[in-house]
Amino acid sequence: MSGGSASKLSEPWLMTSHMGSSRLLVAMSHGGASLDFPSIAQNDKTRESSELESDVPNNIQSQMIHGQNCIWSGESSVCSKKLKHYPAFIRDGTTVAVHSFALIKGEEENQHIGYVEDLYEDYSGHKMVKVRWFNSSEEVGGIPSHEVMITPHVEVVSAECIGGLATVLTPKHYQQCLAVVSQDFSDGVYMCSRQIKNNKVSSFPLCKLRGYSNQTIFSILNPPVIPSNEEVPSSFEQKLKGVDDGRCCFGAGEEIEVLSCDSGLRGCWHRCKILKAKKKHLKVVYVDVEHVDGLGNIEEWIAACRVADPDKLGMRYLGRHTIRPWAPSCSNACFSIGDAVDAWWCNAWWEGVVVATPILAIDTFCVYFPGENRFEDCEKKNLRCSKDWVGNKWLEIQPKPNIDVLNLQTTVDTQALASSQKEEAPAK
Repeated sequence: MSGGSASKLSEPWLMTSHMGSSRLLVAMSHGGASLDFPSIAQNDKTRESSELESDVPNNIQSQMIHGQNCIWSGESSVCSKKLKHYPAFIRDGTTVAVHSFALIKGEEENQHIGYVEDLYEDYSGHKMVKVRWFNSSEEVGGIPSHEVMITPHVEVVSAECIGGLATVLTPKHYQQCLAVVSQDFSDGVYMCSRQIKNNKVSSFPLCKLRGYSNQTIFSILNPPVIPSNEEVPSSFEQKLKGVDDGRCCFGAGEEIEVLSCDSGLRGCWHRCKILKAKKKHLKVVYVDVEHVDGLGNIEEWIAACRVADPDKLGMRYLGRHTIRPWAPSCSNACFSIGDAVDAWWCNAWWEGVVVATPILAIDTFCVYFPGENRFEDCEKKNLRCSKDWVGNKWLEIQPKPNIDVLNLQTTVDTQALASSQKEEAPAK
């Protein structure tokens, strides 16, 4: 389908929408929902909270836990209906903001894609998310598995139904993305150039959606701009070129740190040495991690160009990679509350933030690890200033002196309670 032409959808499609009926068609004509951009979220009339909640599909209502693992992020504002609206929330280490693309949990572990238009707290204190639905190949036959279509259908779901962030790109940016990221990462990237409106399919300017260019992937697709008066070393140009076409930026024999994203190890940097380097993968040996059977250090193949997930506290640079050179040491550094630090713990450098400083002569700091949502007491000798490797150079991380330790403690306690209840629950 090209240009602005539109084609009428066949009746069988109506029966295969993700609502399980022709409900989407009804939603299109109800309330006059508009897709006039760029102010898509501002044109909808907000209904009463109770009415919104009643429209949540049954398969999503069953998963509503009313935000037990969520924390609001940012300053709130109160609308005329006396509801508190927020710019973002944090759940399980992921920050979901207004005007972002999100994965919404469905039944049988299925996930749908939505565009976040609003975040608010209802009259009962539940954290709610207003999303505009996309339809995928599961709902619309005859389109590629990576393509989605935006719809005028808007619903409100619990924040607990948000399974994470999605990446949705225009066809041009989607092709650029495939050339940059690994196959594992591209599996979670979607393309959108069409909309379903008034039971017709037509072209849609996705790039005009508010927040579109804020997606993490654009930190790679659009490399950092170097000031014209700054001399750029040839090695920098070579590294940028490698990132642009998805090739490896490090060679055999180099010492690197690899960011772990595995459960139980999220947010820690392992020291490694490169044994072999290929176009998109590296074979590394872990300097500080041995096999449990004592047969030497662990070796494995890893992706050479992978983007790190956004951090829970919003302190890190978006678009940073999971591979970097060994970080420099910083002896005699002074640490204050809110400073970003790396703590040597369990044979790796863990990303953290100082939440309590030593009392009297005890040289021990309390550090919060956002990746694993836990606190640890760390001696000063095991701490270093945390920096991000972006654009072939180390960048300072701005401190967060007003960090809300009480909120962090609440999330840690909630997580511990949930884990305890899960362990004590009788087997079915």
